[in-house]
Amino acid sequence: MSIQSTDFFQRQDDARRNTTRLIVLFGLAIMGLSAGTYIALAMIFGYSGANVKLVDPFLAVVSLVGTAAFILLGSAYKTSALSKGGSAVAESLGAVEVDASSPDPLRRRLVNVVEEMSLASGVPVPRIYVLENEPGINAFAAGYTINDAAVAVTQGCLQQLTRDELQGVIAHEFSHVLNGDMRLNIRLIGVIHGILLMFFTGRILVRTLGMGRGRSSSSRGGGGVAALAIGGLVLMIFGYAGVLCGRLIKSAVSRQREYLADAAAVQFTRNPAGLAGALKKIGGYTHGSKITAANAEEISHMCFGNVKDGGFSSLSSKMMATHPKLEERIRRIDPSFDGNYVKLEAGSNAAVAGNIAGVSAMAAGGGGGAQPASSGGGGAMSQGTAVAMASAATTRGGNDWSTDDRTLEYTVNADDVLQSVGEASPERLVYCATLLDEIPRPLMEARSNILGAIASVYTLLLDEDLEERRKQGQLLHKYCDPGVVDESRKLWPAVATLEQEFRLPLMDLLYPTLRRMTDDQFHNFSSMVDRLIMADGKVVLKEFIIQKVLMHRLELSLSEPKRKVVQFSAYAAVVGDMQFLLSCLADVGHDDINDAAASFDAGRDRIPAKYGQQIRFLPTDEWTFSQVGVALDRLATASPTIKKTVVDACAYCVMGDGVVTVEEIELLRAICESVDIPLPPFIPEATRRKAA
Repeated sequence: MSIQSTDFFQRQDDARRNTTRLIVLFGLAIMGLSAGTYIALAMIFGYSGANVKLVDPFLAVVSLVGTAAFILLGSAYKTSALSKGGSAVAESLGAVEVDASSPDPLRRRLVNVVEEMSLASGVPVPRIYVLENEPGINAFAAGYTINDAAVAVTQGCLQQLTRDELQGVIAHEFSHVLNGDMRLNIRLIGVIHGILLMFFTGRILVRTLGMGRGRSSSSRGGGGVAALAIGGLVLMIFGYAGVLCGRLIKSAVSRQREYLADAAAVQFTRNPAGLAGALKKIGGYTHGSKITAANAEEISHMCFGNVKDGGFSSLSSKMMATHPKLEERIRRIDPSFDGNYVKLEAGSNAAVAGNIAGVSAMAAGGGGGAQPASSGGGGAMSQGTAVAMASAATTRGGNDWSTDDRTLEYTVNADDVLQSVGEASPERLVYCATLLDEIPRPLMEARSNILGAIASVYTLLLDEDLEERRKQGQLLHKYCDPGVVDESRKLWPAVATLEQEFRLPLMDLLYPTLRRMTDDQFHNFSSMVDRLIMADGKVVLKEFIIQKVLMHRLELSLSEPKRKVVQFSAYAAVVGDMQFLLSCLADVGHDDINDAAASFDAGRDRIPAKYGQQIRFLPTDEWTFSQVGVALDRLATASPTIKKTVVDACAYCVMGDGVVTVEEIELLRAICESVDIPLPPFIPEATRRKAA
């Protein structure tokens, strides 16, 4: 099973074209519903004795404007209610957020799987939710951008799937994140809601006025009441027709994306049995993939499986289905499928055996993230026993290596960088599971609560020089709560020996917890980050990366990322920005100015010649990190075409000389993350460590 040979940027363009089509179809729906409003008004006025022509331009304009305003307001209201992105969608269904400190081993397994997939794909770790009262096997990813995404799974998904199967489902959802499907999906919710309001308005008129018709039929106003009731009936009919059209649009868009997401999940994990096993369990499970929440229909197109029962027994049900037929999805992954599903009864807990296998691997290997669990079905051991077995390995991490004991060697081809954007792989999954196991345990424990996450960032910003660190300590005592100061003091030994390789992954892990900050907390946090960075009057590479990556993401996720628009579509507008960026990259990777200039030239040659010839190499004393930061802020609002060129130029600047350092890799990934390009980690080809 293969996916289309398109890169991340092409898939984003496809998503934008789907959005454009949605807008066109939305406009056509408004026109059709306006016709219904016109008929309803004509009938109301006709029954009231008014002289209404068959074709009345004034009434047509009133119908069009009124219908459009009504639907757009309803759509805007629903979209506004979901303005916080994926977390708002999950919480609207009653989902509960999960963090890494949960005592439930199944939830901890979920957190581990999501974190591994996030790190391996270069996507910020999303907020993680569980629909506790949903026994069906289902999941969804929601959000406007990768910075405000959330992933939610049902309780049935946790209890019935092994780790391999859960990983397949999560990989499927991450495909939607990477392919730009999430924004379209939320817009679909708003569109359908706006159209649905017309149907509800008509129903209210029919019910309210219909009940009062008997009491008013003998009065002079009886005709008017009847006219309103009939007008309401017309609105109901056209409104329902509009809803059906909206669902057809939603279903047509969703079904094709589901096939692509299935294929991508198999590619990410290279384990078709995992995803196929999850689908087979849905087919044989008492609860299937049902979601019983009142507004489940609204998010049906986002989910891993159908939220309602349906065997596609009729043409209409097949056309309205948001997902392809289950058997067809499985056969595309597993051509040998014989039609026999995995039988599961309500109340079973098929994940326990797989969870115990995973926990045993964790206990034996210090985390075991890279060890797949058995794909077997049930197990006689109780949930309580599984919890007890997990107690000895409830927190990953425990790196005992120091930078003096380890060196990294990277072999990276500049031509491959663009193709790796937005792509996970089995090798990266294993590598990132290893990273999770080796990050110092105190930092892994601190990531799950806001105080610990904030203190972790502050500690990462502390200077290695004792005197400078004392100045920063004074700032912490002056502006921070004592609890944050104490936590920072406890974390310092772990941070002091933290290798560069782990800094960006650690920020990824802290991100979902930091997203829970209130506006006041974020304001104080942002101010404190600036104070710590400027305590010595200068900005170094480590501080710049933390500030740009983390603060950029938080500013987007805690504000309204959906309103971000392209501001720069022409290369001429960002020539100066590319000059600062490439000069910074070249300087960071080379001590010799001639070598730096050569790397700069390698990157500049990837820019269209007309614009590349306008930029020159800036030595270290001609640029500052502040200027590079401004350049990144501008490039973050550039068109996808410009971003693609910038990433390609940066890749050649870093790798043109064939020697790649950890600092260059870290800065390249930080640049990509600052402009919202998910660049996965590079796997070291060789490492050297002192024997344990």
